[in-house]
Amino acid sequence: MRQETRYAMEMLFKAKWNVPQAAKHCGLSQKEMKITFNEYCNFHPPTYNNFDTSIQMELNYEGIKNTP
Repeated sequence: MRQETRYAMEMLFKAKWNVPQAAKHCGLSQKEMKITFNEYCNFHPPTYNNFDTSIQMELNYEGIKNTP
């Protein structure tokens, strides 16, 4: 992979660039960039943290008076 294409893929993967900007940078059409980026994503795992447990907040109803 050319250096320009690799840089464009990394910028797309990090969501710093959009597809038209990355395609223009490395001289590909938008369709070619989408196909190439799809292959890039298949071989690179996501970099975000995936939490297994969700945070559940509880409301304290003891302090609330139910007056009409």
